[in-house]
Amino acid sequence: MMTTNSRPRVLIVDDDPISLRFLEAAAMQSGCVVATAVDGVATLAAHGDFDLLLIDRRLPDIDGVELLRALRERGIAAPAIATSAEIDVATANELYAAGFADVLEKPVSVRRVIEIVAQHLPKTTPILLDDIAALDSIGGDAHALHALRGLLAQELEELERDLTHGDLAASPARLDERLHRLRASCGFCGAPILAAAAARLAGELRVGTMPPLDEFLRTCRETAMALHN
Repeated sequence: MMTTNSRPRVLIVDDDPISLRFLEAAAMQSGCVVATAVDGVATLAAHGDFDLLLIDRRLPDIDGVELLRALRERGIAAPAIATSAEIDVATANELYAAGFADVLEKPVSVRRVIEIVAQHLPKTTPILLDDIAALDSIGGDAHALHALRGLLAQELEELERDLTHGDLAASPARLDERLHRLRASCGFCGAPILAAAAARLAGELRVGTMPPLDEFLRTCRETAMALHN
């Protein structure tokens, strides 16, 4: 069980390497320690206690329901979330009936992973600013990091103004360029959640869609608040 002095441990099981890496990064941004496995054999060989399980519904050697049953027989009582690229109402009901506490349909945003982790592990704290990663990226200079984060805060203020009161939202090419710059700034300043939000928005722009900007702007504001604290 998770204690007040320890970070929650999450076990993620997925045979797709891209999905596994994405879910691992998102869960780490939730403030969790993450272990991974690519199939049932590796999962059942994992050591230690876990506070949350993310299990792909279809694995190469066993399905998610059978794997959850095997974990329960071993005394692992952590809440489990089923992940899948295809989850209709009937499938979701089957997974709930099998003991899964929630279902997560892929592809999924980083914010959604953070939300569902927080729902089942309410003591987690999303890592809006990662000091260790930021200092590592700029050679450990704390004064330089402070200056760079000040510039990022200004950049976010200007970006929100241009999106809400200017014409930036009407120009996908210009917005894509701004997002590219923002992602670079996030890398130097250690802002992983904002970087992921910018990458997701840029990806949607490049396939010809302009999604609602509410979620992205909310992430900008939350990061700006963290930069000012």
